[in-house]
Amino acid sequence: MNKVLVLDIETKPALVYAFQMYDTNILPEQIVDTGGLLCFCAHWVGTKDFMFFSEWHDGPLGMAVALRELLNEADAVVTYNGNKFDIPKIRGHLILEGLKPFAPPTSIDLIKTVKSFGFDMNKLAHIGPLLGVGRKMKHEGFSLWRSVMEHDEKAQKRMQKYCVQDVRVTARLYARILPFIQDHPHLGDNKGACGACGSDHIQSRGYRRTKFFKVQRLQCQECGSWSTGKRTKI
Repeated sequence: MNKVLVLDIETKPALVYAFQMYDTNILPEQIVDTGGLLCFCAHWVGTKDFMFFSEWHDGPLGMAVALRELLNEADAVVTYNGNKFDIPKIRGHLILEGLKPFAPPTSIDLIKTVKSFGFDMNKLAHIGPLLGVGRKMKHEGFSLWRSVMEHDEKAQKRMQKYCVQDVRVTARLYARILPFIQDHPHLGDNKGACGACGSDHIQSRGYRRTKFFKVQRLQCQECGSWSTGKRTKI
């Protein structure tokens, strides 16, 4: 059985000295703390468990080790804007902790598919309710991050709930838009199975034509996703 990991991280801001509060550039010597990974939540598709790791529970090294093990185990990783944010941040965290890199993930970044829908806004806070997959947890804004960094245990618990809820919404969104993900990796157990959901219930739905080929159209009768079959030269 293929293992699909849904993942979301939260980071903490940098701490710097500054002479003014706006329109300023920060120099290296002004940096007190570069920030970094604060916590993360991970969930295996098809299970009920949501795994949470944090700076206050596991330490920076503990988070790094857990992330590398999970990513090495995953056949594919589902994120929301993870190609630009989560995955690079995780790589940076691992090298700072002196660890070897994780196996290059097969990435399923949902924001790429969401952008293809032509909605006016692509933020998860908007997309979740719009598609009926849940809402991000409301919180007090930046004050939550500050309270967490000041070791407020109640704030840490709220941050955990916030991070877990993001993963819960992302997992539901993945299930909702699965048939629309055009470049979904083939996760079926055999060549004839649906690459998206693994179902063997595939039916031919005619052909599409290119300049040189007639290409068979296939549709999964379980998840509804489309794929291509035999190519015949015209």
